[in-house]
Amino acid sequence: MPIKKIVIALGLGIICMSNTIFAQRDKEDIDPLFQSAFKKYEEKDYTGSYIEYSKYLAKKPKDASAIYNRGLCAYELKDYKDGITNFNESILLGRRKADAFYSRGLCYYNLENYHLAIADFDTAISLKANYTKALTFKGASLNELKQYNEALSILNQAVESDSKYEYAYFYRAITKYYLNNFDGSLSDCNTSLSIKIYYETFFWRGLNYLALKRYDECLADYDTVIKKNPKYAKAYYNRAIANYDLKNYDKALIDNNKAIELNPSKPEAYYNRALSKYQLGKYKDAEPDFNAAIDLKLNNAKHYLWRGINYYALKKYSLALSDLNNSIQKDAKSETAFYHRALVKYALEDNEGVVEDCNIAISLKPTAESYYQRGISRYNLKAYTSAINDFSESLLLKPNYKLVLLERGITYYQIEKDDLALADLNKAIELNPESSRGFFYRGKLKKYMNDLNGACHDLKQSEKLGHSSAKDEWLKYGCK
Repeated sequence: MPIKKIVIALGLGIICMSNTIFAQRDKEDIDPLFQSAFKKYEEKDYTGSYIEYSKYLAKKPKDASAIYNRGLCAYELKDYKDGITNFNESILLGRRKADAFYSRGLCYYNLENYHLAIADFDTAISLKANYTKALTFKGASLNELKQYNEALSILNQAVESDSKYEYAYFYRAITKYYLNNFDGSLSDCNTSLSIKIYYETFFWRGLNYLALKRYDECLADYDTVIKKNPKYAKAYYNRAIANYDLKNYDKALIDNNKAIELNPSKPEAYYNRALSKYQLGKYKDAEPDFNAAIDLKLNNAKHYLWRGINYYALKKYSLALSDLNNSIQKDAKSETAFYHRALVKYALEDNEGVVEDCNIAISLKPTAESYYQRGISRYNLKAYTSAINDFSESLLLKPNYKLVLLERGITYYQIEKDDLALADLNKAIELNPESSRGFFYRGKLKKYMNDLNGACHDLKQSEKLGHSSAKDEWLKYGCK
């Protein structure tokens, strides 16, 4: 049974870099507290700087610049609500400068209030034409609102206003990724990295390599990301996808284990881990992961499809049938779902049902496997001519399909087309010298073609290979 290509949802949000890329440096105050606060900010002692500005403001509560600077400290301490409070007060006291609105916009951005962020960035741009940083983070906010075409226009302006600003390329790369312009996104990632190295840029470049199926380069980028941040769950998750597509299922399993360890609430990671376990033949281990993914509300058609396929491998046919019914209800155009439901029905000895499902599967997408399966059920229903037609169609799509050659040869044997049967059985045995059924039926055929020595040889070989009826047959023929 062939495994179809699996499309795995990436499920990734925007990765926020450190945004401490702005600088307000009003004219230094002569007050020692102001100077001390300013110095501590420069030394990245943001807590100390905040305290010193607060002491200074106890004496001069209306100093808009000091309040603004305290807002910068709050931003660096990731207390964005306090940052907004300080920037609001600074603006109300008359400090209506571009950087005040920009800084407040960054706080709104980090609080995921993108509409207010955009409003502040627009004000900053109106006060300072071609304000690269405000343009950039307006574009980043539009990305978050999934307004990618608008974001692209704004980020193009940011790049034009400052071709050396790495964040403009970084966020434009994200925009282009979501617009499916993977080559363009890759180019922007490379430009951003040529200006300054951030591991988040490697993360997004890795996504583009993944989309472009440049798996080795994708793996190299995620190795870089994980080395920098060993607790980056999404990096493990995406590296697992690359390894899965490369059929490195053991490595994919290890990465999915780590992704789940770091973020146990991500349903896609359970689903992907289940797929890796399935490909490794660990069907029992895969079952709870498929269940977890669906319990966490990951319930598209493909999720029921693959849990159903896994249930089929576990011979839990009623559960498999239920899941495949669900999958088909959600996507009635899935050839794979109909084909696998046919397999379940075959296991339940519902040959009429197999033919019905294979009919639909073939109408959606003709495959060698669907023709083969329908042919087997038609054989069981004694519709030998129809079965032969199906086997022949299967071989047109997949020449030297050894199982089909075997079954067509057996079917020709049943309708006494001996020469055609012998040709197929010869070829089937050539392709699979371990086929006990091939030798068994060729032995029976040779007896009817008056080749007793050949019949005895084949039937004894069939017995050696484990066919349960071969000995009775050669004894019946008087073979020694």
